[in-house]
Amino acid sequence: MTSILDSFPVNIDYTNLRQLDLNLLVALDVLIAEASVTKAAERLNMSQSAMSYSLKRLRAILKDDILIRTSREMEVTPYARQISDRIRQILAEIQSTLLEKEDFNPATANDIFRIAASDYVEATIGITLIQQITSQAPGIRIRINNLDKETVMDALDQNRIDMVINAKLPLKSWHVEENLYREEFVCVYRGDDSLSELSIVDYIRRSHILVSLRDDFQGTSDEILERQQQSRQVIWSTSHFMAVPFLLANSDCVALLPNRMAQQCAKSMNLKLLPPPIPIEGFTISMVWHQRNTNNPPHQWLRQQIVDAVRDI
Repeated sequence: MTSILDSFPVNIDYTNLRQLDLNLLVALDVLIAEASVTKAAERLNMSQSAMSYSLKRLRAILKDDILIRTSREMEVTPYARQISDRIRQILAEIQSTLLEKEDFNPATANDIFRIAASDYVEATIGITLIQQITSQAPGIRIRINNLDKETVMDALDQNRIDMVINAKLPLKSWHVEENLYREEFVCVYRGDDSLSELSIVDYIRRSHILVSLRDDFQGTSDEILERQQQSRQVIWSTSHFMAVPFLLANSDCVALLPNRMAQQCAKSMNLKLLPPPIPIEGFTISMVWHQRNTNNPPHQWLRQQIVDAVRDI
């Protein structure tokens, strides 16, 4: 069916159009259908005087009587009959556009969602999330985009991505944030069961691998050590979390990694996890989206899947 919007003029006379509110269109449709002020008022649960006033306004705006009295009853004018189908179609369009939200069925959906996240977040959440999606929504596809803090919020605002999952994002008033989980750091190195704790001396004397999104060799640990008049040697700096366990498994280096990720890698890669010897603060992982998607059914479904996936880890 061709939408009545296709026949709308390019330039709308808003000043003239303001004379006609939606309630008058509803009244007009029912008056034509019932050909009676009394029956139309009853159908819309209005007083007869209120319906008579609506008819009076319609007559003035449309310059037509709409209903005329005959010897026995009211009769719809030829003009009113002529526009009746168009009025009904207009009301149906308004109802379907504004009042009837299309149900989202994940089993038959074929949406594509784009999420900006680090490889650490992808590995931590993705294992459970991919199982949920393949079982509940086989047609859904997820694209994980690189996380660039300099540009990611612009991409979100421009609708090039649907969501960002990370910590400490620069939010604006139109962004919506929901915390997912709290994460702590652990020291990770190649297995050595002789150590039950890592002293500050052991920590400093080892070579270090740093995960940093900045192009440098300085992290939070270095700031803490500097306040203690200590320093460490970072020999490898990378923006990729998931490369680090492989590097650690084949070297004598140590790295600070998020606990959930480190736990997943420890057993299969013979890695040892110990608490850091310095007071390094953890972080909270959140998902952030633009408020335009808050009430979007597919987006609501995706957010719930992520919440459920996080609950399992």
